[in-house]
Amino acid sequence: MLKIWKQAWRKDDKSAPADSSRGSNQEAPLRRDDNEESSQGPVVVIPPMADAGVSGAGLPSALPTGSKREQSVESESEAPPKKRPRASKYAYVGDTLLSTPPPEHPAEVVVLYERPAKLSFTPLYRQLRQVDKDEVYLRRHFSASRYALVDLGSCASDLLWRRALSDIESSVASIYDEDVETEESMTLLEARDIVRNWDFTMPNLDPSSRGFNVTPKFLKLVQILKACQPYGDSFRAIVFVRRRATALVMVELLRTLDVGDLRPQAVVGKGSFSDSVAQQDLFNSFELGTYNIIVATKSSEDLEIPPATVVVRYDLFDSQVSYANARTRARGPEHYLVHMLQRGDDVQRRRLTQVTTLDNAMQSWMDKVISSPLGAIPPSTLHETHDPYLSDSEDEDESDPYIRDPTTSGRLRLQDATGTIYRFVSSLELPTHLSHRAPLYEYREVGPGTHSVYPTYICTVNLPPGPPIRRVSGPPSPSRSSARRGACFEMCKELFNRGILDYRLFPRPPNTTKPKRRVPDPMGYLDADDDHGYSALPPKGTGQNKVNGTRCYPRRQPEFWTNSLEVQTNRFFPTIISVQGLDTHAPMLILTRLPLPDLSSFKLFHTGVSTVVDLQRGAPLEVDDTQLQHLYLYTIRVCRSIVNKPFVCQRDRMPYFFAPLSSSWTNMTTPNDDRWRLSDVASHIPWDLVKVAAERWVVGLKYEDLESTTAGAIIQDRWVEFTRRYFTVKVRRDLTPLSMPEDSPREAAYGNFEEYCKARRNGFEGLKTYDQPMIEVERVPPVLNRLDPGSKPLPESLKAPAKYLIPELCAQFTIPANTFRTALLLPSITRRIDDFLIVKELNAMLFDHSIHEHHLFAAISAPSVGAEFDYERLELLGDAYLKYLSSIYLFVTNPSQHEGALHSARLRIISNKALLLNADSAGLPPFIQSKPFVSKVWQPPNFNVLPPPQSKKVQEEVAEEDVNPGLEEAMEIDEQATAGSSRRTPEATEVAETETEQATAEAAAAPADSAVPSNEAQETSAPDDTPAQDGADKTDAAKPPKRSKRKRQQEERNIQWLGDKAVADVAEAIIGAAYVTGGREIALKASKALNIAVPSVDRWSDFGRKALAPPPDVTAQLKPGTVEAVEAILGRKFQRPHLLAQALTHASIQGYEMTCYERLEFIGDAILDFLVIRHIYDRDTQLSPGALTLLKGAMVSNSALAAICIYAGLHEHLMFESFNLANNIKAYAEALKIKQNEEYELAAQEGRSPGQYWLETEPPKAISDVVESVIGAIYISDDFNPDGAQSFFDRVLKPFYDKHITLRTISHHPTKILFELFQAEGCQHFQIVKQTKTGDQQSTRCDVIVHDVILARAIDTTSTLAQKRASLLALDALEGDAEFMARTCDCRAQSQAKKAQKKALKHVQSAFGEEDEEVMAVEDFLAGDAQPAES
Repeated sequence: MLKIWKQAWRKDDKSAPADSSRGSNQEAPLRRDDNEESSQGPVVVIPPMADAGVSGAGLPSALPTGSKREQSVESESEAPPKKRPRASKYAYVGDTLLSTPPPEHPAEVVVLYERPAKLSFTPLYRQLRQVDKDEVYLRRHFSASRYALVDLGSCASDLLWRRALSDIESSVASIYDEDVETEESMTLLEARDIVRNWDFTMPNLDPSSRGFNVTPKFLKLVQILKACQPYGDSFRAIVFVRRRATALVMVELLRTLDVGDLRPQAVVGKGSFSDSVAQQDLFNSFELGTYNIIVATKSSEDLEIPPATVVVRYDLFDSQVSYANARTRARGPEHYLVHMLQRGDDVQRRRLTQVTTLDNAMQSWMDKVISSPLGAIPPSTLHETHDPYLSDSEDEDESDPYIRDPTTSGRLRLQDATGTIYRFVSSLELPTHLSHRAPLYEYREVGPGTHSVYPTYICTVNLPPGPPIRRVSGPPSPSRSSARRGACFEMCKELFNRGILDYRLFPRPPNTTKPKRRVPDPMGYLDADDDHGYSALPPKGTGQNKVNGTRCYPRRQPEFWTNSLEVQTNRFFPTIISVQGLDTHAPMLILTRLPLPDLSSFKLFHTGVSTVVDLQRGAPLEVDDTQLQHLYLYTIRVCRSIVNKPFVCQRDRMPYFFAPLSSSWTNMTTPNDDRWRLSDVASHIPWDLVKVAAERWVVGLKYEDLESTTAGAIIQDRWVEFTRRYFTVKVRRDLTPLSMPEDSPREAAYGNFEEYCKARRNGFEGLKTYDQPMIEVERVPPVLNRLDPGSKPLPESLKAPAKYLIPELCAQFTIPANTFRTALLLPSITRRIDDFLIVKELNAMLFDHSIHEHHLFAAISAPSVGAEFDYERLELLGDAYLKYLSSIYLFVTNPSQHEGALHSARLRIISNKALLLNADSAGLPPFIQSKPFVSKVWQPPNFNVLPPPQSKKVQEEVAEEDVNPGLEEAMEIDEQATAGSSRRTPEATEVAETETEQATAEAAAAPADSAVPSNEAQETSAPDDTPAQDGADKTDAAKPPKRSKRKRQQEERNIQWLGDKAVADVAEAIIGAAYVTGGREIALKASKALNIAVPSVDRWSDFGRKALAPPPDVTAQLKPGTVEAVEAILGRKFQRPHLLAQALTHASIQGYEMTCYERLEFIGDAILDFLVIRHIYDRDTQLSPGALTLLKGAMVSNSALAAICIYAGLHEHLMFESFNLANNIKAYAEALKIKQNEEYELAAQEGRSPGQYWLETEPPKAISDVVESVIGAIYISDDFNPDGAQSFFDRVLKPFYDKHITLRTISHHPTKILFELFQAEGCQHFQIVKQTKTGDQQSTRCDVIVHDVILARAIDTTSTLAQKRASLLALDALEGDAEFMARTCDCRAQSQAKKAQKKALKHVQSAFGEEDEEVMAVEDFLAGDAQPAES
């Protein structure tokens, strides 16, 4: 049957364009996608002097242009598709793709090679692995050996160890000690002896020999070089490879070959030819013929290597700048550019096509780059990759200078600078008249260098108008190319230092979340196409009090703060924090040593009401040492004050600084402003206020002008740092300390305010002035999590707060009220900044910035975070897309398998276990956000909590031990940060010192429990308010403190526990986010990045090239008129009618079992699922994931599809040979019609839309399958283009769904649906309350109540109707307010807490024994208490 399928694709389809290349035994011509513009591409010919004897090797023999030989080539090549005329320039001769170039361009050849699926490790490799089993000491060499095995073969893999022998010997010499034998020294000694005594073999180029020990790819290269022998002494070749190890070993292999006079030399950016002068010597030797082959890594491709006869791109790079450099080395009609392409690899085919597809503007730019070193401004369509193409991947050493992006940790090296400048200029979106202006580079010769005979050049980069910096020159260099590199690198540094080099321009950072290692399978083979890492999953349930179903993963922290500490200057980059719509919140600055990237606005929530916070970048500013010290202490003051913790941090370790902005600053920028214009904030920092707050936490009140002093101020009634604070409301001159506190409950039991002070304040001896006015105040709220839209107001304190304060007993806090209100939001703001930075890191590391960051953030946010969004909606979309993608992939790659086998294979790709393993190998779990933000344990990076004061005995013991070297400095910092006011009486100073010691001790002793000034914490921070308690249990102080929940949260900030399904769900959500961002192509890219098993597919168009379908002669014949009737239903023409015949063929027809609709139904089911999810995702934007799941289940059920089949009339065209099936279909259609009429009449009477009239009638499965099989047939008939299936969905299914399946019409019983929806959301506290009113007209009122909130209310004559109407109104309310459940319901969190409590009880029970009846009774009691209330 497989043979029939392989012969079938488009065989007899007269309506389709001829394309015989779709067969399995021939290569399809290299071609572009349908949506690409007509453009110029590489022009390919064959060398005019190639030897006919080796034509099959890659470069065939050729005759002059226009000869009969060339004409025969054109006639023998496959006919190009009519839809893609640009592919006609290509043709194959043997393994070579060729065509004719314009005279000014080099001839370009595509040489195909086979790549073995698996490669066996050599005996030498295996023996060395026995010595170093875990690759601890020889990791770098093992990695290089595997790369050499894949790129060059087993001979090269062994030769690499011979090259590594000197490194191993050097390592042995540096660590070996005869008296001390370590595991490392013994391992290296044994490895050295093995390599020394190994009998290395020579390369064997005979593929028919058992000793063949090179790859087919290297053999092709040798044949290409051999074909160039007729060039004689004029022959020069350049071979570009990716990895340094490959280049070095390739040179050794070529030197050992007896293939003409090959004199190779390597240029890899390191070693003897790494400096500019040595490189220039080498290039001169190459030009003179001392060497005739240069093997170079990509890092050398922009150097001034003399032109070569043949340039071979042994490895392809996804870069048009790289392509231009290669063409520059082989410019002219007598030179040739060879692209080596793996046969059947659509990824490489797409990469080559995309890079070599040039529109007119790009072709003009490339011509300028090739013809002149002056360069040119590239168009905005320049295609560049983020892959740095390091020569040795993770083993690349970093001795060369580089610029590290603080956001993503991507490193921009010297060899990357030229490409980065091209990308930067192309992103400027210049007008047309500027894109053709003066060259990008200019050179100046400054004479020979000091130690060189070569002339020295200085290059200057000239940027077009726009950026604030236009011209930068580089250092003197012995060649134009090295001078250009240096100038571009200096320009990149200038742009970076000014904060305008976007993080997206940096190369992709390495994935450091997991150690990756390519390992063999159990048979000892290495998968040549496997680039994924293999690492064991963390074990389940290994943590204390953790559920066994979760695993412990590290929690990713932003690398920005660590990277920015590398810069220690007085220059800072401000980010302006402004709270929109709240005049009570002043703007503040967060100052960083390196510029934060552009950060989007976000929402903060206060009891469900949202407020927008804007983050705007400001112009860099310089501060002197005094100002820097004030900023440092001011930041310490802010952080200590907002959480009431004795924070300390060394200045050089502080990640950021806070500063206020004065009222004179106004945001003058608008969205239409110049992108280079940044707000100047340096002159708007109130340095006097910064200095005051830095030096002391409070100052005395000025009684002579109390109104102006307290306006917009914060006061506190104690001269201690950690205490309650109050916003001033107004000065009450109608009240004095002797007034009766009529509206102040705190003093209600006392005759006046003074009596209260006498009773409650320790050491109170009276007031100096009794006629002073009172200050009406409002308590400063504690710091809270403002990122949770479901946050609720704090419960009222059992102890009445102060409403009036006596000025004489108060001090003024040194941070103004409007600034401190914003400061109280800083924990939530900095947490959100951290989230944004994490998202940018993930997007750069795995997805090349291709996913919109807002969607990616939602995709990695679990519902447990309590944010305004989570991954659940996106997960539904991603799950449907993965089913769609994997189904199409399996259908195409397994043309002979039945539906059941395809189902099993699909599960192996998209099961939660497969997604977990793939996501883990990609390094995804550390990026997942699963923990809610706990403001009480907020602690800035590198900040520490000052330990509590110790007794003299303890201090003496600690002094004898090795203490933290930074502790003494931290104590000094604390002394500066806690410096008090100079305007205090001696009595006040004594009290303040006592209270400071006490409060600091309490805050440091239990930082998790007293993190914020909550009700309980504040009572302990002001002990003089409460009379001392005698007889306290002093023995408790000697006991070690119990580890509280908050303490545990503090300690576990850098880890998180994730369930396997949660990781799989996040992977699906990311794919859903990618689809929302850029459609199915971006989603496919994200799937590949997450290691989803769809190899050899890089674009959706690849499926059309690989697909095979049954021919017309093996499918059943349709009845006359069927095609026209179905086309009328579809609303479009069917491209391949025999596929429609297969879609309508039931398995009961004898002789056509293999071509019935089952395979088409398999992919149609996946396509329909995806179309349905996408439809309701876009239609019902406010619905929760639970409601979407209910809708999707109703839409794709067999009963709904059967009703659609009858509704559209498709059942009339189903072909089968079963009398029972015919009767069942007829009876079902008649019964369904009756039900439909009844439902329509009832809906009209009740004034509602008709519902699911088909639910009570059981359909034959065949008619529901037909809908899916027809969708599959349309999809394949349209060359795997979704437009036809989408058109059928929009024409037939969508109107049916919108009419019959919404939340209001999903069932005859809306109450049932409502309760199912609540349960899907995890809610347990909901009910319907009925109240019946008797009288002349009896009526019933029904309220739908969720957590004591009335969601909907309805009144009707009967209880049933009232309940139904109330449920319908509740469904409407939930559909219109997607955030209602998030704001109102916290059942999931409570359920998790109860589970933890129950587990803790079991742990206690195990200590008593299994037969302890009392413990069992308590457990049963708690279990019963945890049951949800009946609704």
